[in-house]
Amino acid sequence: MALRSRPALVNIGNQENVANAKAKALGLGHTKRSALGEIGNKVNNLRGTRPMCKAGIQHDLPKKTTAKPATLESLKLTEKPHVELAKQLVRNEPSSPLVRPSIEQTPPPAHQQQTQQPDQVEKVSFSSDLLIEDIDQDDSGNPILVSIYSNDIYAHLRDLERQTPVEREFLTGQQVTPKMRSVLVDWLVEVHQQFHLTQETLYLTVAILDRFLQAYRSIDRKRLQLVGITAMFVASKYEEMYSPDINDFVYVTDNAYSKLEVLQMEMVMLRTLKYSFGRPLPLQFLRRYSKAGKALAVHHTMAKYFLEQGLINYDMCHYPPSLVAAAALYLSLFLIGSEEDAEEGKLVWTPTLVHYSTYKEEQVLPVVREIALYIINVEKSKHQAVRKKYTQSKHMKISLRSELKSPTMYDLATTKRQD
Repeated sequence: MALRSRPALVNIGNQENVANAKAKALGLGHTKRSALGEIGNKVNNLRGTRPMCKAGIQHDLPKKTTAKPATLESLKLTEKPHVELAKQLVRNEPSSPLVRPSIEQTPPPAHQQQTQQPDQVEKVSFSSDLLIEDIDQDDSGNPILVSIYSNDIYAHLRDLERQTPVEREFLTGQQVTPKMRSVLVDWLVEVHQQFHLTQETLYLTVAILDRFLQAYRSIDRKRLQLVGITAMFVASKYEEMYSPDINDFVYVTDNAYSKLEVLQMEMVMLRTLKYSFGRPLPLQFLRRYSKAGKALAVHHTMAKYFLEQGLINYDMCHYPPSLVAAAALYLSLFLIGSEEDAEEGKLVWTPTLVHYSTYKEEQVLPVVREIALYIINVEKSKHQAVRKKYTQSKHMKISLRSELKSPTMYDLATTKRQD
């Protein structure tokens, strides 16, 4: 059957190609669009490039075209209706120049006239005196990035994080302690590296783990590792194209649990969380903020280091993912600031970051101090998986940078202790 239908398909394709060729030759319509470009989100790699200004806005607006006035001498009309019309116009408005009536000279509708006024466009685009840069304007030509929906998508993600909160000190009254949770997450980071999974899988694993322990409060110490490995098993199914086999997860536990026990825990976990795994991740917000803040690769990588260290820290679980991402980027920009920024006195948390993150600097600073507090003590901690991970060259050896031991970090941590 497939061979019989092949000539028909070929003929249809040939007809479309012939139609497109004719349309191109005659200048009618558009031909088939070319293949899509690079799939992925574009992140600015340079800070402070092409700021938005009134001059740039006026340059992008369409220019008005005015018709040249015509005189009676230039209007040499031979037909009587046109001569009578010209005489009538002279009698009514003797001092105004005459313009030949045509369809092109008709005034545009009211809504089109408003779009041609530069001052009015600026008032609509910017509600305050501070200019907010449109970080999606360069992505308008790529349909894969759906730049016109970006703000709505992140607004929806903020609604989701409010619908799936993690309460403060959710382990109170349970057999599982914060130390036991930190040991488990530290081990899951190593398993994540061993399986070469995506970054989203690690964040989703910890999110599933915390939400499950918060809702299902009868987990004991013996089954805690089973919960952790099942959470990564579910997260890999959700995020990975090719998730590891269940036997691999049983193997990394040194056969402490059977395949049947993992499947049973998976069913309990799915029912407890009501099959809801759409809680947004800090990494998703960090990518958006890095684009808004024009962060360099070193800023983005250091912010990811702060986020992964925060996964182990029990005191950071209750913060919304969007707020944790904002605080991580704020601290990385503050620690690794260029000399030009210091000389010019640029702000760390710019109006563009305030606009796209929806957080003011006063809301971000308490979480920044919290991050600084556990980063300066990370070498004394028993949980070294994330720190060893970021000593590698592919992670720019972020955990070995001197800025993490600078007086600025100690000042931030001291301020937190005084509070």
